[in-house]
Amino acid sequence: MFNYKVSEVRRMVLAGLLLALTIIFTRFLSIQYIPGIPFTRISLGPCMIIFASLLLGPIYGGAVGGLSDLFGILMVPNAQGYSINPLITVCYTLLGIVPWLVYKLVLKIKSERVEYIALISVLFAFTIFVTIVTLTIYQDLKLWVKLVIIIGSSVISVASVFLVPLINRFFKKKDSTIKVYKIGFTSAIVEFVVLFLLNSFAKAYYFQTDVLFIMFCQGVAFFINILLDTFLISYLIFILKRMSHIDDGEINEKE
Repeated sequence: MFNYKVSEVRRMVLAGLLLALTIIFTRFLSIQYIPGIPFTRISLGPCMIIFASLLLGPIYGGAVGGLSDLFGILMVPNAQGYSINPLITVCYTLLGIVPWLVYKLVLKIKSERVEYIALISVLFAFTIFVTIVTLTIYQDLKLWVKLVIIIGSSVISVASVFLVPLINRFFKKKDSTIKVYKIGFTSAIVEFVVLFLLNSFAKAYYFQTDVLFIMFCQGVAFFINILLDTFLISYLIFILKRMSHIDDGEINEKE
């Protein structure tokens, strides 16, 4: 999707580097043991996979996503003794394929205001979902866990209203060709479809657990992931543009 001006060998090297970073961020530098919400994992892993897709295309992106799950579980076995789950591996492969396709569609939106409103609407919709599930379905959760989840998700949603435009303004001063809202909106759609929906059903089937509970846990990480994705992917693109590996003024829609 981006006009990345390097040889195929360098693309393969960068894909390998992103694969290694994804495994490190997912397996070693992540928050994944939160009391009361066991299926939540907050990490930069999804961000690296989405970035790989946008920069290198769906083939490399899918390889980074799928192999990060396979190699990750082999290198760091699950604490509960679970082995490789093909359904979850497929989800992470899609996490590396879908962003390229979604971004291609998002490029057709010409209004930043529309992109911003759509992104914020998704975040607030998640806040309402998590609040309802917390208060009605999972009443056995401890009160402090409920308060942390509801207050935390609400604070992040409200903060996003102000933080996303600040991120956009920050990069516009550095390079106006970096489309922060498009990146954020793409990330929100991809994480919703792949991690929130498909991955939740895959985990519910594999772990024989209520799918709504897993969606609830995945939703907690969703809020934080979107802000992380929006800023970090924009920053990585900015660095590559400064290194002259990406054409000035591009982020072009391919006909």
